Amino acid sequence: MCEWRDKTLRNDCYTARVWKMERRTNLPREEQDAAYRTALEADQTSERAEREAARGRMRQDKALALGDEPGKGPDVTQVLIRFPNGERKRRRFESNTKVQTLYAYVDSLGVLETEEYSLITNFPRTVSGRDKESMSLKDAGIQ
Repeated sequence: MCEWRDKTLRNDCYTARVWKMERRTNLPREEQDAAYRTALEADQTSERAEREAARGRMRQDKALALGDEPGKGPDVTQVLIRFPNGERKRRRFESNTKVQTLYAYVDSLGVLETEEYSLITNFPRTVSGRDKESMSLKDAGIQ
């Protein structure tokens, strides 16, 4: 083991013994920490899966609530949605459809990771936030 010839060697031996004792004492704590981290990761994975499933059901419900796309006509508005990732989606709506339905359509696509967004037209530039959900597309300037 350690020899006690000089003070430095004595300190090194003492440090080595303390480190071994701490290692034996800390081993159960490290095992508990590892078990906790494993359980936490499993819980987080489960919660993510539940949130994704709920989001998928919500998107499906909103898509079903939209109904069929109307054909071309004088009281029909075609909307092109451009998403931040560059993706584009087109759909026709009756002009008297509420802006809320347009939000439901965007939500049903599942492209956006957030639920806080606004609909913006190019020309004339108008912003249709959630405060305009009760307005018709025509009244909101979305034509």
